[in-house]
Amino acid sequence: HLTGDIHAITAANNLLAAAIDARMFHEATQSDKALWNRLVPAKKGIKEFSKVQLDRIQRLGINKTNPDDLNEDEISKYVRLSIDPSTITWQRVVDTNDRFLRKITIGQAATEKGFTRECQFDITVASEIMAVLALCTDLADMRKRLGRMVIASDKNGNPVIADDLGIGGALTVLMKDAIRPNLMQSLEGTPVLVHAGP
Repeated sequence: HLTGDIHAITAANNLLAAAIDARMFHEATQSDKALWNRLVPAKKGIKEFSKVQLDRIQRLGINKTNPDDLNEDEISKYVRLSIDPSTITWQRVVDTNDRFLRKITIGQAATEKGFTRECQFDITVASEIMAVLALCTDLADMRKRLGRMVIASDKNGNPVIADDLGIGGALTVLMKDAIRPNLMQSLEGTPVLVHAGP
């Protein structure tokens, strides 16, 4: 596995891919109220938005910070990303050039209730997360870039980003060690710093 950076990218990329499909499944099978109670649970009887949730609220044009102040239309707008499956650009990745995974159908298990779609596996180094790793200047910059990655469009044509799924922080945790360059040794015995990938 050499430095382990590619494995971290694979894990982060596929976590985001799984989150996309899980969110579409839950939006298709649950009411606004059920989604609201899961996305903004009450802690000791009080509902509060996280910073990422407040950012989404602002992007939606809702100028409120207290969850209890949202009306039903605003709650519906907030809890439903309404991802258009035909616009999903985020693919699963594997660190093997396996040509038979270039086009697959997911969601065929009975537990997925018929929510299938075609997608594909790309090679890990083709992930946008690899580009983020190579371009970021520090951990905070990485967190911002990961959260802003566009994964699809909603049914109105608006971009859906990783932070809309609330997953940017988790991606950063998976990638936090990969941001550090790796000290390795060349065949001649000299030290070499290796960072990111091809």
